[in-house]
Amino acid sequence: MGLNTESPVTLVVDLNCAFASIEQQHDPGLRGRPLAIAAYATDAATIVSSSREARELGIKTGMKVFEAKAIFPPLLIREPDPPKYRQVSDTLIDILETHSPDVLRMSIDEASLNLAGTPDLERLGPEGVARAIKKALREQVGECVTSSVGISTSIWMAKQASNLDKRDGLRRIDHTNLLSVFAGLELTDLSGIAEASARRLAKAGVRTPVQFLRASVEQLALAGMHAEVARFWLRRLRGFEVGAFESAARKSYSHSHVLARSTTSQAELEELLMRLSEMVGRRLRAGGRRGRVVHIGIVYRPDVGHMTRQVTVARPIATGDEIYKTALKLLEARDRRRAVGTLGVGISGLTKDDIAQLDLFDGSGPRRDQKLEVAMDRIRDRFGEDALQRSRLLGRAPVVRDRIAFGNTGHPDDRKSEPGRA
Repeated sequence: MGLNTESPVTLVVDLNCAFASIEQQHDPGLRGRPLAIAAYATDAATIVSSSREARELGIKTGMKVFEAKAIFPPLLIREPDPPKYRQVSDTLIDILETHSPDVLRMSIDEASLNLAGTPDLERLGPEGVARAIKKALREQVGECVTSSVGISTSIWMAKQASNLDKRDGLRRIDHTNLLSVFAGLELTDLSGIAEASARRLAKAGVRTPVQFLRASVEQLALAGMHAEVARFWLRRLRGFEVGAFESAARKSYSHSHVLARSTTSQAELEELLMRLSEMVGRRLRAGGRRGRVVHIGIVYRPDVGHMTRQVTVARPIATGDEIYKTALKLLEARDRRRAVGTLGVGISGLTKDDIAQLDLFDGSGPRRDQKLEVAMDRIRDRFGEDALQRSRLLGRAPVVRDRIAFGNTGHPDDRKSEPGRA
């Protein structure tokens, strides 16, 4: 298997020393001083964030306060202020959504976005978008809160790139430099590989990231790695977007579309929303999931601005029709005076399909509409996406379909790849 040679369009933005730097931004008296944020103001508490000045002294996240004070007794200790951090996290998401509707909050201080099909990909390029994000953070949050941005062909690889320079860095990993980057890393530098995993890999003769990349499924089996997990890692290490065995189950599915011409037409937006909803539902069912939280995202163009809305439904849903009807109500909140340039729809609050689809008391099986959509999925799997269409989409669906990046939403995906994509 070769490396992923597609042009990188995925960014991961990681706030540097997040909690500590936010506190320094909020309180000028803390700036330039070694600072640690601990779970509690006791010597036995664990440090959850440390400022750059503290890290330069060797004080790291995960240390106990008494261990840190043994290194530097005058160390300042503060307890966390979650509302303050959530506000900065929300600001980061708002900034990212000005460049793409396809944004994933990975944690309170880290997020990813996919630029595929966005105007800013052509106008600024990935590096230009990264610099614009950094500038917006300085202006909207403050100069103390910096970020490291990684650019690559998958979320995981972009995260590796962001880890290369934790001092307001901007790094890119693609097929031209992947091997040279890996040559300078340890196995435990890779996200998802802890010391215990590295020891098991060493038993199979895999001691470096490059050796890991070049290993076979059979060799990795000697480390106790199942074939499915091994294939997952071999794709991931080559820059392909895959699921995440070591993390929680996937949190959302979404699709977005950048219109060739911005529109205020409700009819056009409804037709696009219907198509996007069907695509989300199809991928949701392919992953064996249902969801309760439906959300939409709008980017206005040429006006600057965006809108996001979400709603929680009473029962988990999975059909395109259910997603569409729910999303259509959210669409009513848009500013009808402004033209829409990008429209996205997604679903989260996921559950496994086999748990959600049966009613505990009425004993009924899948509803007729659910059976119909499953049958439509099978026909499309065999004859193509346009083999069946809703009557309202006939004649327009091919136009919409050509402009949508199928299976490339910037989130880890657990469905089979589209031809030519990962």
